[in-house]
Amino acid sequence: DTDPKTMAEIHEVKIARGGEVYKNMAAIIESEYHKRGGKAEHLPGYGRLPGGRSDIRFATDSAGELYILSKSDGVIRAVVGATAK
Repeated sequence: DTDPKTMAEIHEVKIARGGEVYKNMAAIIESEYHKRGGKAEHLPGYGRLPGGRSDIRFATDSAGELYILSKSDGVIRAVVGATAK
């Protein structure tokens, strides 16, 4: 529903990788696409959503480890060293 009282609160997530901080996964996914030999300037087809967004999901395994699943490139990434700020 669209009732603000029943919708989940949105939290900003920033991702640090290799000493750089990213405001979204789109830049990371696109960077990895190019590292794997992707030739297009941006992710092809449905891999890139308008506004530089990527379709991702958060998941945990039975040990409570956190993962990010990105549908754009079909990769599962383990989250390590997460901190709350």
